[in-house]
Amino acid sequence: MKFKFCSDGDCPLWALAALHALSSLPAPLFRNLLHHVVEEQPDDGIMEILKDTNLSSREECARAAAVLRWTLRQAHRCACSGVQLARDLLVLGVPRAHAAALAEAADNTRDAYEAHIKTSGFMVNKVTDVFASPAPEGTVDSIKLTIKSDEVFAGEQNTTDLIIDKTQIKDLLEELKYVYKKMDEIDME
Repeated sequence: MKFKFCSDGDCPLWALAALHALSSLPAPLFRNLLHHVVEEQPDDGIMEILKDTNLSSREECARAAAVLRWTLRQAHRCACSGVQLARDLLVLGVPRAHAAALAEAADNTRDAYEAHIKTSGFMVNKVTDVFASPAPEGTVDSIKLTIKSDEVFAGEQNTTDLIIDKTQIKDLLEELKYVYKKMDEIDME
């Protein structure tokens, strides 16, 4: 079958199995778990929520959090409304109360997701600084280019050192200017 929140494809088996496992939870407990995951609280809280259920192992707790995050992310990425998500989940056999809770969470978190995408959605790493310095001893006609960048999704800062031949620097600069010009053209449209 085809589901909108799965990019108009079939639901992966791991997600289907995890959603099925969550369907045994009472609705209030499921809503509490979903709220905990949406609020991005520490994963230890998930174990506390699920401690008196058949999903109390560390692996089951991780699987539960992963499928909830994946379902919401997929709904946002595929422009799947809460109503459509609920329909798709009902077809997959998710209980009505669980499907409604996930649909509500998808609708409630959509604005924050879209705002995040607008600011950093097409960015893999954000370059924060660039330094040029003499290349290490033993290299001829080269410079050392140090690029500092922030990984958008991991929240980490990386430093990359490149040893570049001086003849390639001019070509690199021309290519960067060309890319900058093209991005300006796209921005003007």
